[in-house]
Formats: sequence, C-alpha cells, structure tokens
Amino acid sequence: MLDGAIGDIVAIQETYVGGPYAITERKPEWNEMEFQMRNWYHFNWLSGDQTAQQLIHSLDKSSWALGDKPPIKVWGMGGRQLCVEPKYGDQYDHHAVVFEYANGVRVFGLTRDQPGCYNDTSDFIIGTEGRCNLLGNHIEGKTQWRYNGPRANMYDVEHKELFDAVRAGKLIHNGNYMFLSTMLAIVAQMACYSGELILWDEAVKSRRTFALGRYGWDVIPPVKPEENGRYPTALPGKAEFERWQM
Repeated sequence: MLDGAIGDIVAIQETYVGGPYAITERKPEWNEMEFQMRNWYHFNWLSGDQTAQQLIHSLDKSSWALGDKPPIKVWGMGGRQLCVEPKYGDQYDHHAVVFEYANGVRVFGLTRDQPGCYNDTSDFIIGTEGRCNLLGNHIEGKTQWRYNGPRANMYDVEHKELFDAVRAGKLIHNGNYMFLSTMLAIVAQMACYSGELILWDEAVKSRRTFALGRYGWDVIPPVKPEENGRYPTALPGKAEFERWQM
C-alpha cells in the first residue's frame, strides 16, 4: 500500500466499536479512591477515555499510513447516552473525530462502547486508485492483491523485534511516533469534550494534566459522584479547551 498500490491516499476510516470494557463493581470496604483505581477503565483521569484506550490502536495505523505526520486540526463530537450508571464512571460512551491533514487528507475515527450494539474493528484506507482493507489483508481497485500467508502473533513479533535489536546492539527509537500516538488520543478527547475545533499547534502547548500531587488510598480523586451517585462528565460547548491550564 505504501508503494502506491492504491494511488494517493485521500481519506482513512478507522472504526473501533464494541461493548464496555471490564467493569469492577464497588465493594463496601472501598473508599472512593480505591474504587476508581480498581475500576480505572471508566475514569477519564486514569484511562484517558476511549480515544486513548481504544480508538488510538486504530489511529496508530492511520498515522503510519500517512508517514507519522501530525494533523493540522481536529474536531469531533461525542457524549454519554447509555453508560450512565456509577459503575461506568465519567467517560463518554461514543466519539466521532475528524483529523484534517495539511495535504487535504481526512481521517475519520469512530469509537463506541455501548452494550447490545453492532461491533466492528476495521481500517479502510481510500486512495485515488483503490482501497485497502488493512485488517482484511487485501487491496481492491487498479491493483488487486490479497495476503493469504501465515498469520503472525503481533505480541510475538514485537518481542522478536526487540530481542533481535538488543542482540544486534541496534537502537529502536520509537520516541517520535509514540509521542504522536499519545497526542492524537489526547487532542481527540479535547475536541470531543469541548466541541471546539482544536489546532494541533495549540494542543501541544496545552498544560492540561490529570496528574495528582500525591497518590494514595487516602487521597480524594479529582472526580466525585453527584447526589444521584453518577459522575459528572464534560459537556460540549460548555467544557472549554484548557489552552494554558497548569
């Protein structure tokens, strides 16, 4: 695909939709901090919401296809519709994000974690001369291609690459794309939470942080339940993008 088999890339659809992640029910002896720590998948300050713990795996592939270059702006939408009980914490249960790149390419990222719905994990890379179904291992269009060889285990492959590099004394430097990957997830969350169009250059200057001054079971977590037991979440149009928050 990177050799031009589908022509120039014009758009990418990244889809990662499924049901809610593992839920840890609260035990009577746990205080608020221990419950949130043990149910960390569902609290934004611990997991980064679904853009960081789910959709990012798909965005990594789109970023790779585009040469690991950052977008120039990002916008999106999302909310919490079904997963509103206290056990689901303060996260959204659906996001839709658009990443706009300098060359005109747009990446459309869709993620959802609602029970009883259609599930799909797929990557479609659309070019001027064809389309690549990345997880389907085939290309359609001017070039017809399908991979029918053995399927490698991705965990085995990454460990083999690491061990081979160590034994050969060669450095694997993943710093650039790891920073880019993390930031794609963060700016997607910023865009969906705020409802604003976020410029990439502004996002990387943000001092927004979820780090606590101290950690311990006796610490009060940054998000607390309301009187009805549910946790408040960001409201687009009202939750401003904290450009310079310390």
